[in-house]
Amino acid sequence: MKKNLHTILVFCLVLFNSAFSANAETAPKENPNHGQHHAHHHRMIDETLLKNLLEKGYTKKEIFIAVHIAKHSKQKVEDVLAFYKQNESSWEKTAQHYGVDLEKIKNHHHHMDKFLEKNKEVVLQTVSKYSGKTPQDLQGYLEKGIPLRSLVSGAAMAKAANKDLDDVMKMKEQGKSFHEIKKELNLEKEQIHTEMRKLVDEIQKNIKEKE
Repeated sequence: MKKNLHTILVFCLVLFNSAFSANAETAPKENPNHGQHHAHHHRMIDETLLKNLLEKGYTKKEIFIAVHIAKHSKQKVEDVLAFYKQNESSWEKTAQHYGVDLEKIKNHHHHMDKFLEKNKEVVLQTVSKYSGKTPQDLQGYLEKGIPLRSLVSGAAMAKAANKDLDDVMKMKEQGKSFHEIKKELNLEKEQIHTEMRKLVDEIQKNIKEKE
């Protein structure tokens, strides 16, 4: 259980880190009619490359699936898309060729959300102490549709920017991605990574203590 806990929390950290890599984050805008639990699936690709691929006729959905396969197989997005087109536009064949499990990619957010939800009480208590907000304040964000993982990430970002968590959550409620918030707050990725590590480590420690 401890090994599984560590793996999931490390993945949580890595996922957040990937949202602040050197490349610009670009993803299809969320449909406002969709539930917030579908919000902001972070997928990384250079904006210039994205435009070039769109001009070549690839759809955003195709590009972002290819980005994930490229990330997991350490290949170029262009090469993944070229193979995809040359092989009957089959993601199954493409994923198999690059040794990537598509189901694992699709389920990453689901597993992380499920884990955080299972330990919701500890997560909220930890974020409460870390952010200076009461558990009731945090519950209020959740009731507005902010996912628990976004609350954790937002708390780290607010701390890095020396801002109140309310400020970051208001930006999220306006539909802004964490990449957009990072730019607006003039934050460096290293600042955010440092705070995220602190918070994730504290969550992990508190969950272990409760076991």
